[in-house]
Amino acid sequence: MHEELFKQLLYIAQQSDISIKEVAGLPTDPDVAFCKQRIININHNFNSNISVAFRLAHEISHIQFSQPSFLYTFSPYINNKEERITNEHAIHMIARLVYCDTPNEYRNWADFMDEFNLPSWFEPLVKDIIYD
Repeated sequence: MHEELFKQLLYIAQQSDISIKEVAGLPTDPDVAFCKQRIININHNFNSNISVAFRLAHEISHIQFSQPSFLYTFSPYINNKEERITNEHAIHMIARLVYCDTPNEYRNWADFMDEFNLPSWFEPLVKDIIYD
């Protein structure tokens, strides 16, 4: 599923005039969104349990919804407003793609979190969003 989802996210980026560069950086090098330039570096070697597909949706969301002059590195935390909003947009983006034909009663927030290896602090966001 993640391979197809990743392709769909690449298409969304392309339609939004966002360039994706897949890099093989160090495990400590996070993904980066260069908002003003509309470029995302996705580091497949980045040491994160969160799925690459979710990380890509997160970075796309930064470019689409954040301050254009900023540079963002991937952060799964939601204690700052900007990251929380970006994570909400990423969850919406993925939920629209994976649940497009799935009625609400067949959606499961815990399965969604497990599928993308999201940390426990995402639970309230996922619960609120995937049933929209």
